[in-house]
Amino acid sequence: MVVTMESQQVRVAEFTVDCPAGSAGVGSVTMNAGVVQTGSFTVGVDASDESIRWALTVTQPE
Repeated sequence: MVVTMESQQVRVAEFTVDCPAGSAGVGSVTMNAGVVQTGSFTVGVDASDESIRWALTVTQPE
């Protein structure tokens, strides 16, 4: 899977997660404060097969 994150129409992160058959794939990215601008952001997930199940957690420090 390829995961992307955009803030104010600028791509701020992209990473790949390998998803071997029969096991879980895990990936993450850590960004410095201020990379994501104030306001909304979008996250895109492009999986190679419709049967791949995925979950996403976004953690924002206070």
